[in-house]
Amino acid sequence: MRTKLEQLGGMGLEQVQRLAFGANPFRAMRGNVAGDCVFTARKSHADRATAMNYFKTNYGYIGQMGTLVLAQDAASLTMANATFRGVIVAEFNGLEWTLRYTFGMTTIT
Repeated sequence: MRTKLEQLGGMGLEQVQRLAFGANPFRAMRGNVAGDCVFTARKSHADRATAMNYFKTNYGYIGQMGTLVLAQDAASLTMANATFRGVIVAEFNGLEWTLRYTFGMTTIT
């Protein structure tokens, strides 16, 4: 299986309010940092039925929450309470399927 990290990051929630008679709006960061971890995984299967069942199994995990760990060499990032937001077939070539996984996250340690 080959994986490729496509997106990793977060953004804070910003409040923007127009002020009466003000030249500029009020802007303030409200915390609530959240982001996405998106990666693809390419895997070869023995036959088409196995590939379809693999996708169906992963599709059934959508909505679940858990700990996502991204490990590279001796370093790792841990995303506690990550939510599995979605999986799509990004590419398929016969028995080789590439799935794109999207996880929502709020913390990285």
